[in-house]
Amino acid sequence: MYGKLHHETDVPNETQRNQMAVQATQNGLLLPAILKGREHPPKIESDSQPVISSSTAFHKLQSTIDNRKSTILLAWFVAFASAALLYVATANRWAQWQDSGYHILRVVTHETVNPLGLALSHPLHHWLARFAVWLGFTEPCHAVTLVSSIAAAIAVANIFGCVITLTGSRLAGVFAAASFALAHTVWQLATLAETYTLAAALLSAECWCLLVFLRSHRTAYLCGALLFNGLGVSNHLLAGLTTPVLAAVLIWAPARRVIRTRDAIAASALWLIGIAPYVSMVVAEWLRTADAAGTLRSALFGQGYADEVLSTSLSPRTLLIALAFIVLNFPNLLLPIAFYGLARPMKEAPPVTRRALLAGLIIHAVFVLRYPIVDQHTFFVPLYVFVAIFAGVGFARILRALTPPRRRTVVGIAWALLALTPLWYAALPSVARRMNVLASVERHRPYRDDYVYLFTPWSVAERSAERMSRHAVQLGGDHGLIIVEDRMAEFAVRYRALRDAATGVRIVSSLADPGFPPTGRPVVFVPAHVDHPPAPAPPLTAWKRVGDLYLLDPAPPPGP
Repeated sequence: MYGKLHHETDVPNETQRNQMAVQATQNGLLLPAILKGREHPPKIESDSQPVISSSTAFHKLQSTIDNRKSTILLAWFVAFASAALLYVATANRWAQWQDSGYHILRVVTHETVNPLGLALSHPLHHWLARFAVWLGFTEPCHAVTLVSSIAAAIAVANIFGCVITLTGSRLAGVFAAASFALAHTVWQLATLAETYTLAAALLSAECWCLLVFLRSHRTAYLCGALLFNGLGVSNHLLAGLTTPVLAAVLIWAPARRVIRTRDAIAASALWLIGIAPYVSMVVAEWLRTADAAGTLRSALFGQGYADEVLSTSLSPRTLLIALAFIVLNFPNLLLPIAFYGLARPMKEAPPVTRRALLAGLIIHAVFVLRYPIVDQHTFFVPLYVFVAIFAGVGFARILRALTPPRRRTVVGIAWALLALTPLWYAALPSVARRMNVLASVERHRPYRDDYVYLFTPWSVAERSAERMSRHAVQLGGDHGLIIVEDRMAEFAVRYRALRDAATGVRIVSSLADPGFPPTGRPVVFVPAHVDHPPAPAPPLTAWKRVGDLYLLDPAPPPGP
């Protein structure tokens, strides 16, 4: 009735206001700020009892809504500020390896389209990062990283909002948000220049809007969910995994007369607005190349990644590694409590709510578990959003079911394990090294300790890419030739050369380059493995190791 009245008239009359107040209180159709916000909501008399003025009842309810909205917004801001402080304080401030380094390089060189394909261009993240750099308050690589930090903090606060919307329990919201905030991969990606935390921020906002819509039937929240999903696709195609869920809701809602058809059309239009940054990039590339099939392939899979995206195989080794990373992320009570929240119906919300969240979780899990790439674990971040929400639901149920003494015990254990999580992460590189965990995959990049690089979530402690790139540019001087064997290291070297205005330096990726060996200029070799020097050296020269790099020495090698 509430949703229907909302659409049919702008100003409710006296009788309608009283009915709205009674029904909204009885059914819990309040805004997310007040959904079950306290155990004993204010009592509003029904028509069969002596009642106060219906106008008074309506305004009393509206006042309660406003007060609870203020409370939830304040709590959201506290959650955001706490997470932002953690991530900003531990963020990497320097040049970085791999995709992170390329995100930074593309931002400072204004390279909008990634040569590896449209699917890897991430226009929303790119333009946000360019805006952060334009502000000019810090080093460009640090500014790009801070986009990840702020986005991750938004995701943490949104998860708090999702859980309190579903359960009304602030304690459960804090548990879910804190567990997500301290998850190893989330923390690590929040301190690097990456797109995944922005994906989590938009997904969590999408979920929150959807949860409120399924309770209140207010079209504005469905519009918000569609807009955030569209923006998510403009950031990373992972967001498209939940688009079918929203499409199903768009079909279900008008069919059940929850909203009008024109409201569903309006929500769809907002999705198109959200996806516009990506679609415009795709159209521009199509017009430039006149290759519709190639452009579509690039937009969906990038250049050469179709086999991985469409893979249907799942090896036991890949599954074992994936499960190990999931356990690594939550060395606390979150996983068992999330399973408890998953196992039972949600009495706190309409049945369609659980089905929508479960569909999103399953789609993400199926996609990522059979996605055979080296950094597979980074794609689990959106999945962790759903896991954290279900954990919040499970935690709220446990708190309600237990007696006060047992409740205090469970809460104490939960907080203790969360407090110990950073200590476990601090010890993890040493533990993993003693167990020789990376024996078969250790890379031995210049100046990089792979155990610290992989297992330490606060990236402020990892400066190897900065040391490598700075040393290479220093050895190259004003007109040197720098040969970077590993493509994933080249981005950092190019960034450092740009920042140091080393315009005379030439950077290549192979000894087979026509310009090698040069005459009269320093030659620096950045190896893929620090103990594997280039061979052979040109006649009458030798490679001399300088730190973890190699410099071509014009002196002949010593005799036997």
